[in-house]
Amino acid sequence: MPGFERRQPSFDLAELVGRKIGDARERCERDGFHVQVVDLDRHPAVTLEWRPDRIRLAARRGVVEDCHQG
Repeated sequence: MPGFERRQPSFDLAELVGRKIGDARERCERDGFHVQVVDLDRHPAVTLEWRPDRIRLAARRGVVEDCHQG
């Protein structure tokens, strides 16, 4: 299935921590990933399906606190 092959981002995901959501989203999308933002202030629940073409950004007050692929 296209888009579901495991591939690494061209950057270290740790670089996104501390960035504003918009900047982090742009960086991920430029690298060809779908982005899901998890707002830790409102609703931190997420689904458990595995999508290697997705990067989840966990953010509070508009700043990325954690992120991971899948």
